[in-house]
Amino acid sequence: MVHLVLQSPPKPYTTTRIYLHWISALVILWATLSGFGVTLLPVNHPLRQWVESVNPQITSLFIPLFAWRLWLYLSTSSEQSTGTGDLQKNIAKLTHTLIYLCVSGVLLTGVVMMNHPVLLLGIMPLPQLLHSLPALAEIQQLHHLLCTMLAALVALHLAAVVRHQLRGNPVLRRML
Repeated sequence: MVHLVLQSPPKPYTTTRIYLHWISALVILWATLSGFGVTLLPVNHPLRQWVESVNPQITSLFIPLFAWRLWLYLSTSSEQSTGTGDLQKNIAKLTHTLIYLCVSGVLLTGVVMMNHPVLLLGIMPLPQLLHSLPALAEIQQLHHLLCTMLAALVALHLAAVVRHQLRGNPVLRRML
């Protein structure tokens, strides 16, 4: 007797990668929107001070999760590389790589540019790493440039998802 076993096609993303994607999306969207949003407020505005206090804590907690996500991306990207010349796939791969690079840069410069120690969750001190005011100013400029680039890449990414969905290619299904 022959038994046929029907297998569904392999999922392009593991459950872990999907969860890390959505955690990343929430943190990145929150930090981007709140970070740019409070720049419209005066420096001493309570909401701005709260966001500027909370965001370094949220993003500091996010660093190990992002490092895990980056490691999974790098370790599976080489396995999935088919060498095809599909322009759309190559553009998507390049855009995702740029997003990972920008997030890495934003997180790194965010840690380095802290101009005072931060008490993470009220229990773990994060020290100020750089004390030179000119160097801090340069790192802050780089941080803001990387945040702007990341915001543009995220907008491009979201536009591509909407475009694919509207054209009948349900890319969101892979990430749910």
